[in-house]
Amino acid sequence: MKRTYFVFLVFSVVLISLVVAGCSLVPNTSLEILQYSLEKEIGDDGLTFQIGGSARNSGATRIDYAEIKGSFYDENDTLLATASAETISGEGPFSLDLGEIWNFTIPYPPTQDEPAYPSLTILECVLEKDSSQAALVGTAQNDGNVTLAFAKLTGHFFDADGNELTPVGTATVTNLEVGEVWDFTIYFPRYDVDLVEDGYAKIEDPDQDLQAVEQIDEVDHVSVGVGVVRGTSIMP
Repeated sequence: MKRTYFVFLVFSVVLISLVVAGCSLVPNTSLEILQYSLEKEIGDDGLTFQIGGSARNSGATRIDYAEIKGSFYDENDTLLATASAETISGEGPFSLDLGEIWNFTIPYPPTQDEPAYPSLTILECVLEKDSSQAALVGTAQNDGNVTLAFAKLTGHFFDADGNELTPVGTATVTNLEVGEVWDFTIYFPRYDVDLVEDGYAKIEDPDQDLQAVEQIDEVDHVSVGVGVVRGTSIMP
């Protein structure tokens, strides 16, 4: 009994010494990302993006499952989407032996299934005049489901007899995000605009006069990081 206790005590001291010295008898599981880059291709569906890279099993165990997370950003460092690559192929899960290199691909997530439609709604609009100019002042909101890269409003002005004056006035905006409100002003160079109640601005044709264009999120750069890693000891 004393001999067994003595052997256990010696083993415990050796194990503690190894751990304190920075070593461990327990093998570690580690995945090292060697390199990655943003890849762009033009196909039938237009411009597509993906992250291509490689990672190595740099631990002391076989990796049974690993996940690498990727993030896609635009030029303003705004996060556009996240996705991941897993050690799963069309034939099922695969493992990574010690030192084995995994070439991974992280596709840019597909866009929303809902069809994109640009839309701009006028919330309010009043005619303001002073001694030098007349203008339609109001607010409009992007109530569609895409950012408006460009939109134009056309303002119509009338004289005291109800006749429409020329030229018409316009106001434009760029990069109006979904739900964002635009404070617009449409100036008219002539003063003879008398009917306040008949001054207005409108979108005459959503396909033409609105001139709203969907803004495609342009992926500018990416980043990756190791997510979940699970390994199995290969020690006897």
